[in-house]
Amino acid sequence: MADDTRKSREDLSREALNVNPDNKAFTGQQWAQQGGKLMPYTPPENANMMAGGTEHTAGGKTPEVSLGNAVKDITWNDFTELHKRPCVRDALLTGMTGGFALGGVRAIFGASIFTACSWAVGTFCAGSSVAYQYCYYKRHAEKEGMMRAVEILQKKDEQKRARELHREKMKEQRRELKEKEQDAQFAALHAKDGSSGKPWWKVW
Repeated sequence: MADDTRKSREDLSREALNVNPDNKAFTGQQWAQQGGKLMPYTPPENANMMAGGTEHTAGGKTPEVSLGNAVKDITWNDFTELHKRPCVRDALLTGMTGGFALGGVRAIFGASIFTACSWAVGTFCAGSSVAYQYCYYKRHAEKEGMMRAVEILQKKDEQKRARELHREKMKEQRRELKEKEQDAQFAALHAKDGSSGKPWWKVW
């Protein structure tokens, strides 16, 4: 027979677990050391307030707009992935091409290096800005055109559904009129024959 294992089991009673008299149950106090003293837990003023909350969160406030906050939001990816944004790549290529061309022409016609570079940089800034605004305008116009096209398609679908419903109603009305005419003809035919209108085999 197997030996009784109950004697070898570990004692899990409260007295056995609390070997150290300092071991006490958690009483809802936060044991934070401040100056060598145990300070009780103090709840925050607003339990719904989150760190970095905004006006759309409970108890939040709109963060102040400042140059420091704007600089904090700038990351290295904003510079490394600048060319992936819409219209930026085309604007930069247009500005570089225009700046190189005009600066080169100024240098060929005898302008100093500083003057030619100044014209190149100015042309780059102006050309890229104009190209970006033009591209943005085209994208905006294309978006509005797509929205108009979607609205037109939705209106056409609604008109098509309305026409189909009208056709169905007209068919139903024609069917009802035809059934009434057939019932009237059938009743007139039986009245003319003098029969009761029931088949001969129906006795009920």
